[in-house]
Amino acid sequence: MFNLSSLNINTLIDLISSPSFETLQLGIIIYIGLLWLSVIIWVTRDAINRSDSIFFQVIAILLNILFPILGILLYLIIRPGKTTVERYYEDLEHKLILDSVGETEIHSESDAEADKSHKKKAKKEHKAQKEHKEEE
Repeated sequence: MFNLSSLNINTLIDLISSPSFETLQLGIIIYIGLLWLSVIIWVTRDAINRSDSIFFQVIAILLNILFPILGILLYLIIRPGKTTVERYYEDLEHKLILDSVGETEIHSESDAEADKSHKKKAKKEHKAQKEHKEEE
């Protein structure tokens, strides 16, 4: 069993200076570096997909290069809510909805006009029939 009280300073120094501890340190540093690089790549791709502004893209990338943990948090706060493709399809959907509503209103207006003209014709025909009956 491992007893902490039996460790003295020399044992800790030997542990820290051992090749296996140095390998562990190197592995942790490489892992953190790769994680940081992957966050930078992700932020770059996400910023390009969410904004056409070069200024915004550069600021987002620099934030994550200069401030690794704080940068990703700030980026998640300031990034646009939707990608440019999502905004495009949303705008297209709104236009299609407005067009279909507009056509319905146009059809409704033309139907109303047609109803009015039919009513006028029906009144004229009724009047003509009445006059014709009176003449007989």
